Amino acid sequence: MGFSSAYFLSRFPQTAVIAVEPEPGNFGMLEINLRPYGSRAQLVKSAVWSHPTELVISREPYRDGREWSTQVRECRSGETADLRAVDIGTLLDRSGHRTISILKVDVERAEAEIFSRNYESWIERVDAIVIELHDEECTRIFHRAIATLPFELSRSGELTVCKKRSERIETDRAGPLV
Repeated sequence: MGFSSAYFLSRFPQTAVIAVEPEPGNFGMLEINLRPYGSRAQLVKSAVWSHPTELVISREPYRDGREWSTQVRECRSGETADLRAVDIGTLLDRSGHRTISILKVDVERAEAEIFSRNYESWIERVDAIVIELHDEECTRIFHRAIATLPFELSRSGELTVCKKRSERIETDRAGPLV
């Protein structure tokens, strides 16, 4: 709904944010919450996936079943898509920036898909990752994807924080926050 995006946009006046949200109600709130930031906030009504594909919003309850715990999945044969997925590499390329300063990921288990394949073209261009890993499978897949990269890992509540070693991240001048 844009709370983290609004914080970064307020705290770092030169920062651009790409906010991706698939759930229609959440997207409406995202539009309202980020409207004051104008063109610094690019809103994308989509889900993030490992590759461009057609997705449906899962109607199966997940976690507490509330709107913030919405999941998506690839369309099955004969299903009508709710939305088109976008991958992080495409978002970064379209942004016109070389790097992502902070990649915040809270995608209700889709992190297993995002970090299982097609991440190699963009992951080295990310300075920091803040991710909510939803189960052991997601954790294993994510850690395998970043295993050879110079990230220092720490935890903050339910979040795993990965920051590149020996590089200072300056969000006032660096690329967008996704």
